[in-house]
Amino acid sequence: MDWKTKLIIVVLAVLLLGIGFASYVYLSSPNSSRVTLTIYTYSSLFESAPNVSAVNQSVFGQFESAYHVKINLVRISGTENMLQTLIRQKGNPQADLVIGLSNLEAPQAIAAGILLNYTPPNLKYVPAFLVQDLDPSHRLIPYEYSPITIDYCNVSAQLVSNLSFQTFENPALARELVVENPSIDSTGLSFLLYEITFYEYVLHEDWRSWWNSVAPYVDVTPTWDSAFAVFPSDSHDFVVSYGTDPAYFEYFGGYPTCGTAAIHHNGKVYTWLEIEGIGIVNGTKHLALAEQFENWFLSVSVQSQIPEAEWMFPANSQVGLPSVFSSALSASGSVVLNDYVNNTQLAQNLTQWIEEWQAIMSS
Repeated sequence: MDWKTKLIIVVLAVLLLGIGFASYVYLSSPNSSRVTLTIYTYSSLFESAPNVSAVNQSVFGQFESAYHVKINLVRISGTENMLQTLIRQKGNPQADLVIGLSNLEAPQAIAAGILLNYTPPNLKYVPAFLVQDLDPSHRLIPYEYSPITIDYCNVSAQLVSNLSFQTFENPALARELVVENPSIDSTGLSFLLYEITFYEYVLHEDWRSWWNSVAPYVDVTPTWDSAFAVFPSDSHDFVVSYGTDPAYFEYFGGYPTCGTAAIHHNGKVYTWLEIEGIGIVNGTKHLALAEQFENWFLSVSVQSQIPEAEWMFPANSQVGLPSVFSSALSASGSVVLNDYVNNTQLAQNLTQWIEEWQAIMSS
C-alpha cells in the first residue's frame, strides 16, 4: 500500500468518525483488483484483545489471503445505530455482512427484511439453545454470548453476595451505578429486558417502579465503551456489563477488588443472556463470499479468539476456554429470564418499552 492510499484511508476514517463511523481496510497485499467485502460492526469488536492487530490479522487478514478478497470493516458506535443504518440503506445496501446484532435487535432486523437466511456448515457446533434464542430462521447466527451482570469494585462481599435490583433503591448506591442507554446500546437494552422480565414475571410488579426510584441517581452513558470510561472510579463502583468480565480482570490484573454479580431473589440467581450474531445483508453483491465469511467466523480458528479478544463465551462448543475463564460467571444453575419472552413479544413491545424508559429518565 503506497503512501497516497494510506492517506486516503486515514482521511476517510477521520471523516467517518465525525458521524459515528470508522472504516478500516484490512489488506494483506496491495492488489487493487480484489473484491471488497464490507462488514458493519460495533466500535469495540476485538478492541479489548491483548494484541489487537494480531487478532485482526488472524480473523480478517487470513480470510483475505485465503479468499483473495479485501475486507472493509466499518465500525459504528452503538448497535442500535448500526441496525438503523442498515434499515435506512435497505434500498441500496452498502454492507455485505453485519457483526454484533443481539437477540434483542434480531426481531426488528428480521421484520425489516435486511438479512438473508443462511445455514453455515459450522453451525452444527453451536448449541441449539443459542440458535433458538437468537434466530431459529438463521438470518442471524450466534458467535458469542454472556449473561448480563453488574460489575463492582471496592464494595463488601456481603453486599454483592445477595445483589438485587432493590439494592439500588438506596440512593447512595444508585449514584454509584452506571447503565448504558438501551435506545443506543445492546448492553443497555439487555439490562432493560433483564429488569422488565424480572419485575413482570418473577415479582409480578410493574417494571417501571424500579426505574422511577433510581432515575434521579443512576449515571446513564450512551454505550458500553463510554460506561467503562467512568468505571471504576471514586464515584462509580458499579456498572452494567457481562458475567465474563472477571476473566478480563484476572488476565490484565490491577482489579483485585473487582468482580461481577447477577441478580438474587429468594435464594435463586436470575440471569439474562445476551447473544450476539453475524448476518448476511439482504442485497449483498458478494453472496458466496459473505456465506464463506459467516462460516469462517464460526470456525475454531476465529472462535478461539473470542474469549480473550471479546471477553465473551464463544458460540462454537468445540472451543476450549482459557484458564482465566474459571472466574467467569455463566448462566449455569440460574433462572434464565430469556425463557419468559419470545421473539414475537419482543417485536411487539420493544419499541414501547424503550419509549417508556426514555419518558421515565427524562421526567
